[in-house]
Amino acid sequence: MIRVNAAFSRLRQPSPSLRRSEAMRAAGLMAAPVLCAMLSSAEAESRWLESGRLHVSEVGSLCDQVQDIRLLARMQMISSGNDRWRRLSRQEFVVEGVAMGVPPLDPGRCYVIARAGPVDQNERRAFEVRDFAVSPDRTSVFVVGSAHDASPILEQPSSRR
Repeated sequence: MIRVNAAFSRLRQPSPSLRRSEAMRAAGLMAAPVLCAMLSSAEAESRWLESGRLHVSEVGSLCDQVQDIRLLARMQMISSGNDRWRRLSRQEFVVEGVAMGVPPLDPGRCYVIARAGPVDQNERRAFEVRDFAVSPDRTSVFVVGSAHDASPILEQPSSRR
């Protein structure tokens, strides 16, 4: 009977690698709330502004102040479109600038101009900015909407690049 109990006690003890993985999992679970608190406090400083609810002059002002494109907006731009656009986006993706629309695009809207693919086979699109994230130190594009041909904006001499 003693031999059986000793054998079972050895089976119940986790291996050193299992103990390490459990320790890593526990450390990750303890770090997650800290990271979430840090990210939410940084995001709490930003105001989320829907461009559809703003006056054209406010949209133009925010469009002139854009300093970066948030990851969500980048992922929306990359994943939009047909197979060719997605394939080119995986090869190379560059945000070329931000500008107000010119006809046939809506002049009251702000657009992000993006290029996908290598120079010899690239494609450009203009993405309507739906939401801005504004904080005291930066204005960002948070969410984009529909994609359009970028050539009207690229032909405009005053577009920011």
